[in-house]
Amino acid sequence: MHKLKELYRSLQFRLFRIQHKDSGWTSFAPLEIVPEYKVDSENGLVTGVVKHNERVYLTVIVDVHNKKTVTKGSLRKIRKYTHPFKKHHYIDMIKGEAESLIEDQTFR
Repeated sequence: MHKLKELYRSLQFRLFRIQHKDSGWTSFAPLEIVPEYKVDSENGLVTGVVKHNERVYLTVIVDVHNKKTVTKGSLRKIRKYTHPFKKHHYIDMIKGEAESLIEDQTFR
């Protein structure tokens, strides 16, 4: 019965672009350039740096306590290495990691 429902939903989407309320899309891609992090637990600052060939292209400074973010730089020159990720993806990634890194530092 479950397989029949899945087949029905799949046909609805393929023929009429009708989606079920709970459906969504997720795209997965390998992350070739991983940000490096520096943590200042006293001030609640986390600095995420995106580097390629030892050159800094994007710096994101996250103030976790005040919930402020400052970005400097661009990923335009290394677009072929970061595709399909864009600047805002890296910023969101660094923000999420910043909160967990500060929590880890405060519990130690």
